[in-house]
Amino acid sequence: MTRFRWLGWVLVTPGLAGAVALLDPRWFGLSTTPIFLHLIAFRALLGAVLLGAALIAALTLLLPPRRPASRPWIRRVTTAVLAVTGLSQFGVVVSRGWAGGDDPGTAALVVIEFNTYDVHTTAAQIAGLVRGQGATVVALPETMRATAQATADLLAAGGRHFQVFSTTADSPWPIADTSLLISDELGRYRQLPATGELVGIVRAVPIDGAGPTLVAVHPPAPGRVIGFDQWAVHARNAANQCIASVGAVVAGDFNATVDHAPLTDLGRCADAASSVGRGAEGTWPSDYPAGFTAPIDHVLFDTGRYRSLRTRTERVGGSDHRALIAWLGAS
Repeated sequence: MTRFRWLGWVLVTPGLAGAVALLDPRWFGLSTTPIFLHLIAFRALLGAVLLGAALIAALTLLLPPRRPASRPWIRRVTTAVLAVTGLSQFGVVVSRGWAGGDDPGTAALVVIEFNTYDVHTTAAQIAGLVRGQGATVVALPETMRATAQATADLLAAGGRHFQVFSTTADSPWPIADTSLLISDELGRYRQLPATGELVGIVRAVPIDGAGPTLVAVHPPAPGRVIGFDQWAVHARNAANQCIASVGAVVAGDFNATVDHAPLTDLGRCADAASSVGRGAEGTWPSDYPAGFTAPIDHVLFDTGRYRSLRTRTERVGGSDHRALIAWLGAS
């Protein structure tokens, strides 16, 4: 093997190893590592890029060899690895699903989770979504209390009454507000102090102790400002709001997918969309087809009390997130 062929292997091997590691970064301990954590959030798009690269590599095999006796092993292996990993990414997407069937069971809760992107969505648009879906629980990351209250007022004018709970985290960002609307049909609730989230968390429990604990969460996005380690800690703390509470329902913009370590082990809880074969239906960014976006918005529920009947996503207003609607039945 010539010196140049060795150099070729040295150049392509790290890239091919990375493509293989992206099949299951958790197994390699890379799901919270920069670049890897961002890429696996967009599995369908990643698969398309890998297959495109495989096609380009395959086309190079049609080029005439520089020497009659040369064998393009590097290009052959590169083509094969890129093709297999690209198809495997789509295999994961298909296994998660984006158009799962509906369970005809009766919903005990209809939960809407919608990051409204602050002023980019109006109270009238939120109220229309809630009214149209018959929601009983509405988690609203990046939503000011004034907007949440205006939404409740519009719904009350139509005969549906909601309690409004909000909090503003100690943060310099205007999108730190998180709100939670709970229908009076579920009884009266009170808000409990909730700490540990940088951006926003609202936790409410039934006054009579009969209903579910309801939590709206919004941990920070992974980035250098918060730090990738702290992102993982906050995302796990958001998941723990469900895991540590019997009968809880937790909804929010988790800024993480089920491929990331913080959402890998949900204990007693489950992800509503994944449970009904729609786990690959993304919610961010909303400008692109849902199959090619990141499923970072979730509704988690205690499987001992509820089961997921069906889920949907819907574009509303000018938000950069799609709204997630989940119908939960008694388990």
